[in-house]
Amino acid sequence: MTFVTPFSLSPDPAFLYLTPNLEATLHKCRYTIDYRQGLSCILGDVGVGKSTILRTVYNEYAERDDVVTVMVPSPNFATDFALVKSLCLDMGLAPRRSMLDQEGELRAFLIKLYAEGKNAVVLIDEAQRLTGKMLEVVRVLLNFETDNAKLVQIILAAQLELRDKLKDASKKAIRSRIFAPSMLAPLTLDETAGMIEFRCSRFGTHNPFRADSVQAIYEASGGVPREALKLCSIAWDMARLRGVDTVPPEAIQAAAAELAMA
Repeated sequence: MTFVTPFSLSPDPAFLYLTPNLEATLHKCRYTIDYRQGLSCILGDVGVGKSTILRTVYNEYAERDDVVTVMVPSPNFATDFALVKSLCLDMGLAPRRSMLDQEGELRAFLIKLYAEGKNAVVLIDEAQRLTGKMLEVVRVLLNFETDNAKLVQIILAAQLELRDKLKDASKKAIRSRIFAPSMLAPLTLDETAGMIEFRCSRFGTHNPFRADSVQAIYEASGGVPREALKLCSIAWDMARLRGVDTVPPEAIQAAAAELAMA
């Protein structure tokens, strides 16, 4: 066990608590990939689980012999050409000196994969950082297709700034290609309780949070999983230092005050 707490903030798929919203999002991603629909987006505010969903998808497809899967944790590239070269490098392709040659290399590779009955998947996290030119690269990649299938499937996970970018009239061409986008929402009170119970169960420890403490966590976090986990981690640590097995609402309030000062 590499975790020191059941409330780790790392986007580990093993600790992903699947709400109906997240299950639907996973289904849309799988459908987009398996049926070669080209492009889907996972949108949501900070801390609602976009990265964990993307890593879950990555782990599923990276294990398959019939899929070449590339994960871009953050598109911090200086140019659109650098983005394309990085994708090619991750697919094992040689670097080329021009965008035209690099795109040609990639297209030939994707055609070869398709002929072999294989698929290519590109997952881009923090996609709100994609510049206009990089979004144009995504659109161009979606033009790599046969009469009935896309040669590469792309899933973008992004904060809501990407939605604002795509609303611009100049992005109509790529916006129209998005298949079954997903909008991640904060947890409900019941889902917050379920996530905490699930985390404790996976970690192999008892759940130290009473119903009134979960209520306090939900109110202080607004149902945002990352914020709820921060509160759980701090309050749980406080309780252990005091030698108690149950975390009272007062500890949640103290944890919230500590986070507010950070």
